[in-house]
Amino acid sequence: MSEIMAIASGTWKNILRMKVVYFLIFCVWVLVGIASMYEILTIGHHKPLMMDVSLVLNAIAASLVVLSVTFEIPRELRQGVAATLLTKSLGRTQYLAGKAVGICVAGFVICALIAAGSLIIYALTFSEAIAGPMFQAHFLLIISIIPMASMAVFFATLFPEVAAPVLTIIAIWFAYSTGIIANIPVVYGGLLPNLDLFNFKSHAVYLKPIPILYMILVTVWGIAYALFLLMLTSFFFKVKDIK
Repeated sequence: MSEIMAIASGTWKNILRMKVVYFLIFCVWVLVGIASMYEILTIGHHKPLMMDVSLVLNAIAASLVVLSVTFEIPRELRQGVAATLLTKSLGRTQYLAGKAVGICVAGFVICALIAAGSLIIYALTFSEAIAGPMFQAHFLLIISIIPMASMAVFFATLFPEVAAPVLTIIAIWFAYSTGIIANIPVVYGGLLPNLDLFNFKSHAVYLKPIPILYMILVTVWGIAYALFLLMLTSFFFKVKDIK
């Protein structure tokens, strides 16, 4: 466990120490605040617009965070850094788990900051209390980082730097569309997670509560899927030749 946390700590610290991350978070807050200026253009629908913008930008931020590991792992494999680590007591499974945990922690922190800032801006702009569905929608979006991180680690382990990010973002796009492509067995075999299970923008916009039991079950499902994919990744990684 200590080996996993050591790798995880290095991963999230590498991301969270970058000043550009906090500049981008600030830019997201500014874009969310700007949405309140579109009252006339949206015919009075600027409140839903602000909430929708905050969730969309937070989803983009989550995707960008998990994409960072698709550059890090192939680079460490190519430069021999991973080989040096794996010659010690650290096993390949622990290495992958550490990367997944680290990217999840970084994603949780960044997306939580975006969510908190967006909700505070909403409350101050409209002088309204923050409704429960707003919290719930952001929470589920943050939880979606768990299966996305496992997907990123999977592609980063098996493919080089050029291909891994592209394949990951394509997989994430398809995972948000599984409700449509699930009816095409040749295309979809159930290996991709259904990220649309975490998408509750309409509930946040129209203040429709999300059942607590549903949130618990989706969270458990996301963790279970991530564990399954990490085990599958570990199987391929163990037979991979690392120079």
